[in-house]
Amino acid sequence: MLAAPSGLLLGATLVVISTAAQADRYTGDAAKGRAKSATCVSCHEGHGRSTGTSLFPRIGGQNYDYLYVSLREYRDGQRRRGWARTLMTDSVQVMTDDDLKDIARYFAELPW
Repeated sequence: MLAAPSGLLLGATLVVISTAAQADRYTGDAAKGRAKSATCVSCHEGHGRSTGTSLFPRIGGQNYDYLYVSLREYRDGQRRRGWARTLMTDSVQVMTDDDLKDIARYFAELPW
Protein backbone atom coordinates (compact mmCIF):
# COMPACT_ATOMS: atom_id res chain seq x y z
CA MET A 1 0.00 0.00 0.00
CA LEU A 2 2.87 2.36 0.57
CA ALA A 3 4.20 1.91 -2.98
CA ALA A 4 1.35 3.79 -4.63
CA PRO A 5 1.64 7.02 -2.60
CA SER A 6 5.45 7.16 -2.87
CA GLY A 7 5.24 6.45 -6.64
CA LEU A 8 2.61 9.16 -6.94
CA LEU A 9 4.79 11.56 -4.99
CA LEU A 10 7.79 10.78 -7.20
CA GLY A 11 5.72 11.35 -10.35
CA ALA A 12 4.38 14.66 -9.06
CA THR A 13 7.90 15.76 -8.10
CA LEU A 14 9.22 15.00 -11.59
CA VAL A 15 6.38 17.00 -13.17
CA VAL A 16 7.15 20.01 -10.95
CA ILE A 17 10.87 19.83 -11.71
CA SER A 18 10.25 19.48 -15.45
CA THR A 19 7.80 22.39 -15.50
CA ALA A 20 10.17 24.61 -13.50
CA ALA A 21 13.05 23.85 -15.88
CA GLN A 22 10.93 24.74 -18.90
CA ALA A 23 9.63 27.94 -17.29
CA ASP A 24 13.19 28.97 -16.42
CA ARG A 25 14.43 28.63 -20.02
CA TYR A 26 14.70 32.19 -21.29
CA THR A 27 14.97 32.18 -25.07
CA GLY A 28 15.56 35.84 -25.67
CA ASP A 29 13.62 38.94 -26.65
CA ALA A 30 14.06 40.16 -30.22
CA ALA A 31 13.27 43.79 -29.38
CA LYS A 32 15.91 43.83 -26.65
CA GLY A 33 18.30 42.01 -28.97
CA ARG A 34 17.91 44.66 -31.65
CA ALA A 35 18.84 47.33 -29.12
CA LYS A 36 21.86 45.31 -27.96
CA SER A 37 23.15 44.46 -31.46
CA ALA A 38 24.91 47.76 -32.22
CA THR A 39 28.35 46.14 -32.36
CA CYS A 40 27.03 43.23 -34.43
CA VAL A 41 25.60 45.38 -37.21
CA SER A 42 28.93 47.06 -37.91
CA CYS A 43 30.03 43.78 -39.56
CA HIS A 44 26.87 41.75 -40.13
CA GLU A 45 24.65 44.76 -40.99
CA GLY A 46 21.20 45.44 -39.53
CA HIS A 47 19.51 42.70 -41.50
CA GLY A 48 22.24 40.19 -40.67
CA ARG A 49 23.07 39.45 -44.31
CA SER A 50 26.52 41.04 -44.62
CA THR A 51 25.94 42.16 -48.20
CA GLY A 52 28.89 44.58 -48.28
CA THR A 53 31.55 41.89 -48.01
CA SER A 54 31.81 38.14 -47.97
CA LEU A 55 34.20 38.21 -44.99
CA PHE A 56 31.38 38.14 -42.44
CA PRO A 57 28.85 35.30 -42.29
CA ARG A 58 25.16 35.74 -42.87
CA ILE A 59 23.45 35.48 -39.50
CA GLY A 60 20.00 36.89 -40.26
CA GLY A 61 17.50 34.02 -40.18
CA GLN A 62 20.07 31.61 -38.76
CA ASN A 63 18.99 29.01 -36.19
CA TYR A 64 18.54 30.52 -32.70
CA ASP A 65 20.37 27.76 -30.83
CA TYR A 66 23.33 27.90 -33.21
CA LEU A 67 23.60 31.69 -32.81
CA TYR A 68 23.34 31.59 -29.03
CA VAL A 69 25.88 28.79 -28.61
CA SER A 70 28.30 30.50 -31.01
CA LEU A 71 28.06 33.80 -29.16
CA ARG A 72 28.52 32.08 -25.80
CA GLU A 73 31.54 30.14 -27.07
CA TYR A 74 33.16 33.34 -28.36
CA ARG A 75 32.51 35.06 -25.03
CA ASP A 76 33.86 32.17 -22.98
CA GLY A 77 36.96 31.70 -25.15
CA GLN A 78 35.90 28.26 -26.37
CA ARG A 79 35.73 29.21 -30.03
CA ARG A 80 39.31 29.75 -31.14
CA ARG A 81 39.26 29.17 -34.88
CA GLY A 82 39.03 31.78 -37.56
CA TRP A 83 40.46 35.23 -37.93
CA ALA A 84 37.30 36.86 -36.55
CA ARG A 85 37.60 35.29 -33.10
CA THR A 86 39.29 38.38 -31.64
CA LEU A 87 36.63 40.71 -33.04
CA MET A 88 33.85 38.48 -31.80
CA THR A 89 35.37 37.84 -28.38
CA ASP A 90 35.96 41.56 -27.85
CA SER A 91 32.38 42.32 -28.89
CA VAL A 92 30.68 39.88 -26.54
CA GLN A 93 33.08 39.46 -23.60
CA VAL A 94 31.07 41.64 -21.19
CA MET A 95 27.64 40.37 -22.21
CA THR A 96 25.45 38.21 -19.99
CA ASP A 97 23.75 35.00 -21.10
CA ASP A 98 20.47 36.94 -21.38
CA ASP A 99 22.15 39.56 -23.60
CA LEU A 100 23.41 36.81 -25.90
CA LYS A 101 19.99 35.15 -25.98
CA ASP A 102 18.33 38.46 -26.88
CA ILE A 103 20.79 39.06 -29.72
CA ALA A 104 20.43 35.49 -30.97
CA ARG A 105 16.63 35.83 -30.94
CA TYR A 106 16.80 39.11 -32.88
CA PHE A 107 18.94 37.71 -35.67
CA ALA A 108 17.09 34.37 -35.73
CA GLU A 109 13.79 36.15 -36.37
CA LEU A 110 15.13 38.11 -39.35
CA PRO A 111 14.37 36.70 -42.80
CA TRP A 112 17.03 34.50 -44.36
